[in-house]
Amino acid sequence: MLRILDAIPVKLLALMVMGLLFLSLEVGYRLSHRKPGLDDASALQASVLGLVALLLAFSFSMAADRYSLRRALVVKESNAIGTLYLRLGFLPEPSRGETRAWLRRYTDLRLEGYEAMGDPALFATKLQESESLETKLWSRLEVLAPRVEAPVLILVTQAMNDVFDVSDERLAAAHNLIPTTIFVLLLVGMLGSGVLLGYRPDAKLRGLLSWTLFVVILTAVMFTLLDLDLSTRGRIRVDQQPLRSLQEQLRAHP
Repeated sequence: MLRILDAIPVKLLALMVMGLLFLSLEVGYRLSHRKPGLDDASALQASVLGLVALLLAFSFSMAADRYSLRRALVVKESNAIGTLYLRLGFLPEPSRGETRAWLRRYTDLRLEGYEAMGDPALFATKLQESESLETKLWSRLEVLAPRVEAPVLILVTQAMNDVFDVSDERLAAAHNLIPTTIFVLLLVGMLGSGVLLGYRPDAKLRGLLSWTLFVVILTAVMFTLLDLDLSTRGRIRVDQQPLRSLQEQLRAHP
């Protein structure tokens, strides 16, 4: 799905889906006049529309769960960085000031990266820089380990591990999407329902108003679902306010 969205702009893809839906309605309308006699068309319409509604509800539930997880991970990362920043105060100078400065820069990179998720190249650059800082922080802790008391070392190590772990969790959550198979099945169901809704042997004219409402509403629902699920491409983004608040706190108390 991401490859398709990378190759085709979302607006153009939405227009293509709308075109396919109108085409399916037209196919159903022409079939109804060329080969009438599908007595159970209304029953099939109800069944297919029910199936599409079920798939939409299931997909929205999955996307909403992923969105909630991504929001929770922002708070978790903010808390983890804040805890590590406080525990770095146990280290002796000059390592204390240096590691805290690195952690402030790390927070800036994390925030800048996730606010620029719409730009894959910039996101990858910020992520790589933050990973480099993770390596520097851990290396400095390894150098200090022989000179730091065991209880302090344990506290700082645990806090640093939490920061690194939540970083990996956020990256995994950003790429954890609804399977493409579900979207394909949903599209097939939408096109099938279009054919059945267009199948009207008794109608002499096409129901353009009802067709337009059906196409617009179904396309809007599908692409709202895509927006909710695609954290790197959609318009619905996770608010990074917890990290912004932490950034201000760290700058105010260096």
